[in-house]
Amino acid sequence: MYLTQYSESGKLSITEQFEATPDADSHLTNVNGIKYSSNGDIAYQWRANSAERLISDGSITLQKPYYIGNIAEQRPWTASSQSGRLSQNGEQLTLENTVIVKDLIRQAEISTEALNINLENSEVSTSLALTLKLRNGKTNSIGMQASLKDERVELLNQVKGRYEPY
Repeated sequence: MYLTQYSESGKLSITEQFEATPDADSHLTNVNGIKYSSNGDIAYQWRANSAERLISDGSITLQKPYYIGNIAEQRPWTASSQSGRLSQNGEQLTLENTVIVKDLIRQAEISTEALNINLENSEVSTSLALTLKLRNGKTNSIGMQASLKDERVELLNQVKGRYEPY
């Protein structure tokens, strides 16, 4: 058993396991973040099982992050992963380790190992290999850029697909 006191809140916590991150100054569990648009609607939201703010650069590491965004303020899409990082200014969310994106492209699922989401500009990108699965087939690519405001997704390199007729 470990007894931990968090410096900012003074809260005490008892756990069976604890691995301190030397660079972290705070640890939160069951975290939710919501950004509102200028008209009061939800622009996007994210949640994570836990979050730690790093002293070295002010970024926030996330465990099991889940993101919900909108495309051209019309339809929701989601992205989840095993880990992630939110930039210090809160404008960039990077998801890593088994990233699954749903409905970025209608009724499609994208899987990759890293995904960058510019939260303020609604742009999504990866330079790594990805697989785009649709109902009747799949496409593989190295790299992707997407502008959600323009509803445009561009697969960048070595694009190969296989599709079966309905």
